[in-house]
Amino acid sequence: MSKLFISGGMVIDPERMCSMRADVLVQDGRIAAVGSLCAPEDAEVLDALGCIVCPGFIDPHGHIDGHVYTGELSLLQGITTTIGGNCGFSPLDLARFFDEQKAFPIHQAEMIGMCALRTAAGVSDPFVPANEAQIDRMVQLCEAAFRNGAAGVSLGPAYTPGSSIMEMQALCRLAKAYGKPVSIDTRMNSMTDLDSLQEAIDLAAHSGCRMIVSHFVYQYGVGVEDEAMAMVDRARGMGVDIVFDSGMYKDWCSSIGAALFEPGIMRANGIELYHLRMITGDHIGVVPDEELYLHLREHHPADAVVVNTGSQRAVYAIHRHACAMVSTDTGAYRPGEGHPQIAGSFPRYFREMVRERAELSWEEAVRHATLLPAQVFGLHKKGRMQPGCDADLVVLDPGMIGDRADFPGLGKPNAAPEGIRAVIVGGEIAAKDGRATGVMAGRALRQ
Repeated sequence: MSKLFISGGMVIDPERMCSMRADVLVQDGRIAAVGSLCAPEDAEVLDALGCIVCPGFIDPHGHIDGHVYTGELSLLQGITTTIGGNCGFSPLDLARFFDEQKAFPIHQAEMIGMCALRTAAGVSDPFVPANEAQIDRMVQLCEAAFRNGAAGVSLGPAYTPGSSIMEMQALCRLAKAYGKPVSIDTRMNSMTDLDSLQEAIDLAAHSGCRMIVSHFVYQYGVGVEDEAMAMVDRARGMGVDIVFDSGMYKDWCSSIGAALFEPGIMRANGIELYHLRMITGDHIGVVPDEELYLHLREHHPADAVVVNTGSQRAVYAIHRHACAMVSTDTGAYRPGEGHPQIAGSFPRYFREMVRERAELSWEEAVRHATLLPAQVFGLHKKGRMQPGCDADLVVLDPGMIGDRADFPGLGKPNAAPEGIRAVIVGGEIAAKDGRATGVMAGRALRQ
């Protein structure tokens, strides 16, 4: 029986919202005891003096989807569980996906994506709504995914502007029937649009499902964040089950060929070419001019681009909200490419929100990064520090934790963070002092 003894750390319990000096005994992948303990002779000892010991971070919004390199970058920032299949994009055959995930750096739950369902049902044009027969097929495929362990369904009207209320409502009703949450990458009608948020609220209110608004700062962090959060609060006050996730960067990214970068949509959202910077491909680090923009959209539509239009003030305001879950929006990139959120999100969160700005207490921040997403997704054994719960844990130095990643052309997007002393996945030390140990203890989580 494998045993790990974590000694002398400051244990943060996000359920009780308290911290205490304590030891933690891990046995066979579970937390066996927390308190003033004696180390068993046959246990591996991890000295946590001067460090915080807390549940492993749960990323409610990622796009890892089985990509090992990206999974390792998440591991190094303290993430032990990721929720994939967001923004409407996911593997269609989740039974096969889960079967193929035999070993991975971190645990993976997976949502079924509306865009994948639309394509499988024969809706090839993102600007065209699904017809009745296609909606029926989408529902059948979604139900199969739920039965195969999907963690929920993700809606992607930002990427399929033609998607109708009817098709989204059908998926929301099914999610409610199965007790699964729904995430939504809301439409981008205009720079300061709030109708898209009202659409998400209405979908949740009419279906009764739990709604998660994706990367809130990217959608509404342009001066309307306070009004957007007030809308969420009013809806919750009326009994609507709605929360949101949000990252620590004001600059969002997607592929240059996406509908989001159609000229009309860019104009409506106030996106100019000087707001863009390429983060993958042959033109990495370059701010495109008109000629390059047109060339990339036609010949390299999968190349990723970052958009600098948001407000850093909004980042902090949003993360103070009681319903905000910190997320990465990470994706599959090659080394040296991508958005710094792939390596820096959670360390940046604790550095800025707690240590430097004191926007949140350590206990509050840990709750937002662990227990809250565990509750939203029904991960009953994760995000907690109680005996019997999964031993997915982080040991971090509160005085050192921070991000070092930056955008291509400005720095290294995959630079490992500082201050993460150890990451324990399934009871095994998967990362130590900024390096992965090679342990692949992550498992597929069928929900």
